[in-house]
Order: sequence, then C-alpha cells, then structure tokens
Amino acid sequence: MPASRLTVVLPNYNHGRLLPRALAALAAQERPADEILLIDDASTDDSLSVAAVWQARLPQMRIIAQSLNAGVVATLRRGLAEATGDLVYLGAADDETRPELFARAIAALEAHPRAALATAEVRLVAPDGRIFGLRPAILPSQEEAYFDPTAAADLLSRADHWVVTVAAVWRRGPMLEAGGIDPELGALVDSLLARELSLRHGFVFLPGVLGIWHVNPAGVSRSTAADPRTTLDLVAKARARIEARIGAPYPAWYPPVFERRNRFAVARLLVTEAPGGRPDPAVIAAMTGGGALELMAMRAALRLPAALGRLAALGWLTMRMRPMSLPLLIRTWLDRRRRPRG
Repeated sequence: MPASRLTVVLPNYNHGRLLPRALAALAAQERPADEILLIDDASTDDSLSVAAVWQARLPQMRIIAQSLNAGVVATLRRGLAEATGDLVYLGAADDETRPELFARAIAALEAHPRAALATAEVRLVAPDGRIFGLRPAILPSQEEAYFDPTAAADLLSRADHWVVTVAAVWRRGPMLEAGGIDPELGALVDSLLARELSLRHGFVFLPGVLGIWHVNPAGVSRSTAADPRTTLDLVAKARARIEARIGAPYPAWYPPVFERRNRFAVARLLVTEAPGGRPDPAVIAAMTGGGALELMAMRAALRLPAALGRLAALGWLTMRMRPMSLPLLIRTWLDRRRRPRG
C-alpha cells in the first residue's frame, strides 16, 4: 500500500492568542502532518500575522484567509474539500494534540485498513487550567483494538460518544462517501459522522490520552448546549437522518436511544455548567422531556446546597434516563484509577 498522507484541517476565528499552543503541538508531532490547512474564518484579531510567523516552523502549512465569517462547520467542510491527504485530522485552534497522536493513529489505520478512523482518549481542561475529566466516559477497550461494524453496533447498545474529534484521525474517502461535513447538523456533525463511519467500516480505539480539549464555555458545543431550542432542533435533525438510514448503517433500535442520550448530555451540562452557577429546573425539564415529574424532581434537588443539589439532580437524571451502561461506567472509572498518574 502507498504511504499514508495526512492533512490537518485547522479552523481559526479570533484565536490568535491561542494559535501558538495548537501550532506548537502540531510541530512537535513524532510523525509530522504532510499538509496543514489553517483556514482563518475572517478573524479580526492578529491571527493571520501569528500564523505567518509559524510558517517557518511548519513549511507544510497553507494559510487560507476567508473574507467572510462562515462558522466552524462550514470552515471544516471547506478544509475537507481542499485536503489532499487520504487521512484527515480535524483540529481546533484552542485545543492541542499530544506528540504521539499522529504516529499511533496512522500506524493503527495502516494495520487495520478496513477501519474508517482511529480515536483515543482526551483530557478535559477548564479555562483556569484545572483538569476536570477524561473522555470517552466509557473505554471501548483497555488495549489497542479494532472494532468491526458488528462490534461497533454492540458497543453502541451500551455506550456512545467514544470518538472525541481532538484525538481522532479519519480516512477522507469514507467521510466523503458518507456526505462529509453536513452543515445542517451543526455541533453534532462530527459525532454523528463518527458513529456512522464506525457502523459502516469499524474503528480503532487507542487507549491513552492523545488529545487535550480546552473546554471553552463560548465554544460551539457548549454555546449550543446553553440554547435548548437550538439543541433540540439539531437533535431532531440528527434523529431524522438516522431514521432515514436504518439498516445502512444504523440499527432500528437506535433513534430513540440517540435522542435520549443527547438530551441527557445537554441536561448534564445545564446542571453542572449553568450560567452563574444557577441551574434552571424548567429548562432542564424541557430538555429531557420528562414533564411535570421531572420539573418537581429538579426543583427539589436544586433547593439543596449547591454541590449536593447538582449531585442529586445528576443522580436523578442518570437513573431515569439511563444514558449508558452503569457497570461499564464504573469499570472505566476503576480502570482509570488504577493507571499510573501522568
């Protein structure tokens, strides 16, 4: 087989202050990218001059300056269209990669030519530098493993969201065959595409943290979650797409499970990251679709002292909505606790 060629698509909008961190991480890759498309989405800060300085260290980087702001999804779509690599990494100007990500992911994809993507674990970091979590919430495997479409469907019945884009390398061909970056799906576009490709072609999971997600409350996923009406609209569009593709590749049982899990994910953010630290019981109940009983439970839980109230609300939502396998969540937590720190 010919050697793999990797394109990094790096959208940027007014992240001139953060670009050096992302570009330094790309420059430190043990296996460098063959092409870097830095697409500036009509920034009004010094992003373009910062990127120009970094071209000396990253000669494979091409800077594409858009004259009109198109948004991150449209920018990713353009990058995917212009990429020349058979493999693609969809980056973010405010996140960073670990040095071994590309080397491990490319080796895994070359070892498993049927897989449409390789993905690893991600560390979540708050704006103040605090590490507050790891994703995925459930580890598909403790060892590097290829999940064929049948195994991916079985995993989907118990878990979800095992692909986090900051630590994923994709095959460009299958992405385009599946429709690529669909702008109608907004913040859900990459996660839905990851599910679809996993169910069509399989994926490789790489244990270990290979990406760092600097969670930005103003970012696309968090800002979308803060707007329940927009979120519910996107979930409805995504569910309609899934229902239109039952059997090729989605299982018939998946649409309501998808909706329930995504409603839970946003409700969890509304509880834990509410503006001003004050979750709104009515908004949470509307997001979950739990009706009057949900509203009563949220009001009762959130009358408790802050930390205890959030814990009670999350406990209620988890037990009622059953987003994922509780035994697998516990096993992942124990497995991660046993790991050497670092």
